[in-house]
Amino acid sequence: MYDAEELSNETMVWVRGEELPAGESHVDMVRLLAGELAELTGWPRRTLVNTALDREAQDSTYLGYGLAIPHARVFDIAQPAVYLARSTAGVDWQGSAARLVFLVVVPEERPEWHLQIMSRIVRWRQKSGLTEDEMVEMPADTLAAQLRELLALT
Repeated sequence: MYDAEELSNETMVWVRGEELPAGESHVDMVRLLAGELAELTGWPRRTLVNTALDREAQDSTYLGYGLAIPHARVFDIAQPAVYLARSTAGVDWQGSAARLVFLVVVPEERPEWHLQIMSRIVRWRQKSGLTEDEMVEMPADTLAAQLRELLALT
């Protein structure tokens, strides 16, 4: 486990370049994104996948506005990470169409970061002035740059 001094509040941000595959369940999407985030970060795949799936099993992470935010708090990671995936058609998230799916992972020791990140994402989604179509179609690097600025934690 990390000491508080070793934790970094810099949020690592990635935007998936490809659209999410159509016809998959929301559970499959969580599994896919957690696995891909494990590859990007070098964090243990099984831990990320199982922790995110356990959280999703407790309650749906679909929040409305075409937005789902599956999330996990994980031991032995030093900083938060956000991985955004998009779908033109929308992923079936227990009866709702999620077009923007943010996987949020934070250190277990910093649960407040989880709330800060989620609230900033929701606020951005509601108040950015961008339509869902614009967010889905925006180039991944442009969107990632906006999110890095938005998700700088204090």
